[in-house]
Amino acid sequence: MRKCVPCASDRMITALAVIVCAAAAILAFRQLLCGEQPPAGFLSAGILFSGVAVRTLWQMSHVGSRGFFYDDEKIIFALSCRDRREFLWDELRNAQENAKIRIFCQSFPEAWYFYFPDKKKIRQLAAIPRMEGYDGLASMLRKKEIPAGKTTGRSAASEKEWLGQIYHEIYGEHLDKDDRGKR
Repeated sequence: MRKCVPCASDRMITALAVIVCAAAAILAFRQLLCGEQPPAGFLSAGILFSGVAVRTLWQMSHVGSRGFFYDDEKIIFALSCRDRREFLWDELRNAQENAKIRIFCQSFPEAWYFYFPDKKKIRQLAAIPRMEGYDGLASMLRKKEIPAGKTTGRSAASEKEWLGQIYHEIYGEHLDKDDRGKR
């Protein structure tokens, strides 16, 4: 089974970021307790850096195994450690027609985006050229003639609107900010 996963250098950089943020948080809390400086800045810096370190560490452990695993018969989308979606290549076309998955291909920079609508939430997985095994996955998607909508690069502001349109197509409802608090 071939794979398309984040490259090792990205994982190492993330681990180094956790170490640096944890060290900065420790130094800020140490200065807060032992220093003669005003405590507000060190308290906020300690909270900020420890929050970043904890959040990044949680992302590494919970979502760390994101990627694609595929062969000639099937493809597995690993959205997290616990959430894996498996499709035969022929089933992938039917899943698109039944709105279980949306696939979009961006031409520049080249990337493939996979959206999985769930109850009141849309999960996203992207295949980008930085990933190990991206060329093999992209050629397999082209070889299997997986239909993909074309998209152009979007700004962060228009991304939410675009996801709202996908959500409306699938569920017939609008995705609002108010829906988050009702869960």
